[in-house]
Formats: sequence, C-alpha cells, structure tokens
Amino acid sequence: MLNYIRAEVYKLLRRPYTYITLAALLALEALFASMFAFHNSHSMPTPFGGAIISIVEMGAIGFCMCLLTGDIVFAGQYKNSTLKNEVSFGLSRTRIYLGKLLAQTLLSLVYLAIMMVFFIGLCAVCLPMEGPAGFYSSGDALIIVGYFLAAGIPLWIGGQAAMCMCLFLVNGEMASSFLYVGIVFVLDTVIELAGLLIEGGFGNLLLKIQQHFPAPLLDGAKEVVGDPVYLGQAWLVGAFWVIVCTAIGLYGFHKKEIK
Repeated sequence: MLNYIRAEVYKLLRRPYTYITLAALLALEALFASMFAFHNSHSMPTPFGGAIISIVEMGAIGFCMCLLTGDIVFAGQYKNSTLKNEVSFGLSRTRIYLGKLLAQTLLSLVYLAIMMVFFIGLCAVCLPMEGPAGFYSSGDALIIVGYFLAAGIPLWIGGQAAMCMCLFLVNGEMASSFLYVGIVFVLDTVIELAGLLIEGGFGNLLLKIQQHFPAPLLDGAKEVVGDPVYLGQAWLVGAFWVIVCTAIGLYGFHKKEIK
C-alpha cells in the first residue's frame, strides 16, 4: 500500500495539472486579498480580522475542491484504460481504491494548508492588524477561522470519500462529477424539503438526517465557535461519510467489470 501511495504521489508531482491548479487558486486568493487592500486605500479600512473572517463563508469551496483533487488523481483512468492495466498487473482492487483515496485526501490537505497560509499571510502583510470598531480583532478572527477549519477538515474528507466513490463507480468524469454534486449539494436539500412536506415522525426523522449531511453541518460551525460537542459531531459525521462511501465504493469497484 505504501509503495502504491508513493507511486501516486510521484505521478502527482510530475503532472503540470497539479501545479497549474494550485497557481490558479493562489492567484484567485491574491485577487481577493487585493480587493480588501484596494478598498482600504479608497474607503474605511478593513483590518486583518475583517478580511480573514470571510473564510468561514466559503466552506462550499472545500467540497468543490474535492472535484479538482479527485480529477487530478484519478486522471480519467476509465477513459484512458489505465485502471484496467493496474488490475491486470495484479494489484488488488482494494489497494488501488484506498491508494487513490489516500492520494486524493493528501493532495486536498496540502492544497488547504498552502492556500490558508498564503491567504492569511497575504492579509497580514497587506492589511492593518487592527481597525475600527465593528470588526473582529485579529486574535478573535484567528480563533473563529481555526475552529471552522477544525470542523471543516473531517467533513471535507468525507466529501473527498464521496468523490472517490463516484469516480470508481461511474464511467466518465462528467457523470461522476454530476453524481457527486447531487450527493453533496442537492440530496440534503431534497431530504429537507421532503421532511417539511411530510407530517409526523417520519418527516422529523428526515429533518434530523438532513442536519447530518456535511454541507449543512459545516455551515452551522460558524455559529457555535468553541463548542467541543459540535466539533466532535463534525468529526463523527465526517468519519461516517468516509466509512460509508468507502464501503460502497469498494463493493461496487470489486463487482464492476473494467473494460
């Protein structure tokens, strides 16, 4: 398994796609930070805390990143018939699946670390550390962002497991991406709507289930900063999604005929 992961990491380091994606993301972050700097020079200044607190409003981007990292690692293996070659070579399907899932997760975490350090560091250099009343102080903003990231990481990893499942079960990058978007961004809304329309205990059950989807749970993290129970719930939900999606993906991949 370790050798397979090393091989996947080696391929990632050799692909221009990996670096082009990161460069584009950092460029977008730099543009976003420059908007605060431009605003500061022409109007009431936005301090460091007021800028970085915007991170908590962008949790959905973490789930969107799973689409990119999944595509980078999986690299259209059904279309290019490279997955069939790996299986024919004698590698177990479990090793292939888990190796790619771990490679995707590792790439996502590296991207997250680089992007957070870059954006927070850029804001620290370009923006005043303290500002007018009404903005979060630098210390408070860092605490809020830190809690949000601590709650978000397991949920984003759960999303990564869902993306890996879709990539292995569905032939075609576009189809697997649509399935992933449906699971992560649409399914919870459908369940919530059904819960509101159905009266009685079953409707209430659906509403409770909807609250344990990754996206709604992450959205609520910014309202309960410092709550260890909510943080633990986020980690449990993230672990649940990883286990369930991995089990479904492995089962389907073992049953799937690779052409």
